[in-house]
Amino acid sequence: MKLSKLAVLFGAVMAASVGMAHAADDTVSVTGGNVHFRGSLVDAACSVSADSANQTVELGQYTLHHFKNVGDTGSPIPFEIKLEDCDTTVSGTAAVAFSGTADDANKELLSIDTSVNGNTDAASGVGIRITDSTSAAVVPDGSSFSTPTTLIDGENTLKFHAQYVSTSATPTAGQANADATFIMQYQ
Repeated sequence: MKLSKLAVLFGAVMAASVGMAHAADDTVSVTGGNVHFRGSLVDAACSVSADSANQTVELGQYTLHHFKNVGDTGSPIPFEIKLEDCDTTVSGTAAVAFSGTADDANKELLSIDTSVNGNTDAASGVGIRITDSTSAAVVPDGSSFSTPTTLIDGENTLKFHAQYVSTSATPTAGQANADATFIMQYQ
């Protein structure tokens, strides 16, 4: 009797191990997607933090009656560009230039992107002003730099503001988005 119980147990163990071996033979591999790695090496005083390289500044939602006259503004919304691993023996200051499509009515402003949904959902009559930590406007032409900021070794934060500015006494409602790239200048 003991021998038959042992034989049944041995048979069950063998059957389970065959099932496991068979399951291992059914392994399937398929392509799952792509991973894109981006970065660069720079010969500069600092590196731009990954948090600052691609950011979104939420300017908020305004009603049209807020912009009754040319030059009316929305609230200034703060944003930052963080610098890391700064070495003041390489450069003592940092400045930023923004580059984007200038508004037709006021070249000191970023133009609202009119390519939203075939131009039917884009606002008009407003642009976006960028100012630096001294409240000086930074023209988005790619060559007008912010007021230089004195660097310290290690981490630094450059502070800016963005705000809507009316370029018409009769703006229209819609998406009021714009994009800009930025360039760092170290001296």
